[in-house]
Parts: sequence; C-alpha cells; structure tokens
Amino acid sequence: MKILITGANGMLGEKCTDILAEKHELLTTDLADKLTYSNAIPYAVLDITKSESVNRLFSEYKPELILNCAAYTNVDGAEKNKELAHGVNVDGVKNILAALSGTNAKIIHISTDYVFDGAHGPYRETDKPKPINYYGMTKFLSEEAIRHSSIPWTIIRTNVIFGDSNFQEASFVSWVLNKITNRETIRVVNDQFGNPTWADGLAMTIDKIIDKQVSGLYHYAGSDYINRFEFALEIASIYSLDPTFIRSITTRTLGQLAPRPFKAGLITDLIRKETGVKIFSIKEALTIMKGTE
Repeated sequence: MKILITGANGMLGEKCTDILAEKHELLTTDLADKLTYSNAIPYAVLDITKSESVNRLFSEYKPELILNCAAYTNVDGAEKNKELAHGVNVDGVKNILAALSGTNAKIIHISTDYVFDGAHGPYRETDKPKPINYYGMTKFLSEEAIRHSSIPWTIIRTNVIFGDSNFQEASFVSWVLNKITNRETIRVVNDQFGNPTWADGLAMTIDKIIDKQVSGLYHYAGSDYINRFEFALEIASIYSLDPTFIRSITTRTLGQLAPRPFKAGLITDLIRKETGVKIFSIKEALTIMKGTE
C-alpha cells in the first residue's frame, strides 16, 4: 500500500515509519528539510496548512492512505497562538481531506483525550467530547471535519505518549531521566491523571489497524491509570534512580495558561476486542526501553 505519513519527524511518526516501511511503500513528510532518522525512506517537505502544497504532493504521489501524525501539541502555546493551532490541527486536516476528495484513499488521524473535560475519566468512545482548552477544541474540530467528510476514516485517540528516540527529547521519560541523572529536583503534578501510552505500542496498533482495514473511532492507551507524579516515580524505579529528586505538586502551583482535564485518560476495551492489540503497562514499556539502550 502507498502510505503518506505527515508529521514523520515526531516520535510517533518515527515509530510508525520504522514498522510500516517493512511492508508498505512510504512517503514521509514534515516541515524540516529532511527526515531526521533515515536517508533510506522517501521524504518530502510538506506544510499541511498550505492547501496548494498538499494538493500538489498528493496529486504526484497518489497515496492510498494518509497517516496524519502532524499536530500542534503545545497546550499552553495554543492559547496564545490560536491561529497557528487552528491552522495546523483543523485547517491542515481539512486540506488533507480536500486533496483526497474523489480518490479511494483513507485517512488515519491521531487525536487526544483532551477532547474531554477530565471530570469523569477515563473515557469511552461513546462519551461526549467537551474540551476545556483551545488545543482540545482544535483536535475535536479536526475529528468533526473527518467525521463529516466523504473520506473513509479511522480516528485513534491517545494520551501521554512516551518512548525513546535517537533524535528527539520530546518525552516525559527523557525529561525525568535527564534531570534525576544530573541530580536535579523536578516538580511533577499529582492531580492530572491519564494512562501513558508507549509510542511503539501505538505504532504497532496502527500497523494492525491498517492490516485489518479497521474503520471508526477508537481509543488506544496504556493499561496503567495514574497521575504524572506516580508516572515519574515508576520511571525512577525501573531505571534505579533516586526518587527523592521528584517532588509532588498540584497543577494550580504551576500557573499554566491552559486549563487541564484532571481525570482524563481512555478506556481501550473496544480496540482490544475488535483488533486484539496488546495494551502495554508502563513497567513493560520502560523495561523494553531500558533493555534496548
């Protein structure tokens, strides 16, 4: 299958590229001038907010599937740069849908538990979205654009993606490890709950969804429903680091610009039932990560 991946230089894009390249024809895309982790995979510069660029590239490559990993994910930044967040997360998706119109191509789109208000999580696919910050609103609007399009689609909501990468530092795990290894004290919130998702496990799930040609809305996340402070302690434990460098604080003390859904997270019963994918615990994922270093 000819698959075009947007946001390929992100952690999830990297993991998906590694897995999907083994059996599919890929074209990876992002804003940078090259693919940061491979010279062997075809790559093209693409800004999904530019409809002309999207139309031109899709017309040339003729993808059968778009895996949309591109997103503006800075939650506080979205409050200050609403035009940018909307441009990437909503208009960018609409540009992709418009370019696919009249073809037989499908879209797999990555979304988030931040479409919910966090009052009564974790959430099922049937629960009604109610975003409380602008980032969550843009991701909800992107879902709605896809749902109301004529393009075959699969939406995968996830949360707190973590993993390892040779080219990125965009991981909660990396931040915790780097700080404690350097004997720096870190403050981690104890009132934001979710079920952290191993990027490799999510990439494996996307691979299986493609193989099984599954469509619809699905939640995929890890098996442990914990707060960020507990997550940090788990990281320290697996890597045999001193947990006393981790201090527990409340979200209010951070003075974050965007409100956070406190009890977010996702219930994964549906995707497990329909695809048989594995849901990884934090311990399983971190143990594998540590063993491959």
